[in-house]
Amino acid sequence: MTAFLEFLVQGTLMIDMAGVLGLAMLAMAAIRLARREHSWGGNMMAYGAVAILLGRVILVATPYVLPPMTLASLGPVAVSAHIAIPSILLSFGLAGVVWGLWGHARWLQDER
Repeated sequence: MTAFLEFLVQGTLMIDMAGVLGLAMLAMAAIRLARREHSWGGNMMAYGAVAILLGRVILVATPYVLPPMTLASLGPVAVSAHIAIPSILLSFGLAGVVWGLWGHARWLQDER
């Protein structure tokens, strides 16, 4: 196995953290756009980006913070919440970013 492929397979934490860093940069850019332009689309993009960031952080950090045996001992409600909450945050976050992008483009067209 090549060194790069081995890094991709075994070193997923570094790749996940790079993804989280990218999402944090997206969230900061959306917040800056919302503050500078004062458009509702910018605000919606910021909310969506923060929701995506929170969902991804939960997915990345949970195995290190809450081991599977501890999660199983908390019961089926905790396991269901562990599965549902990040999925909901990622889905609504993506919808918020797309809707905000569309809304900001419409707002810019109406301004001109």
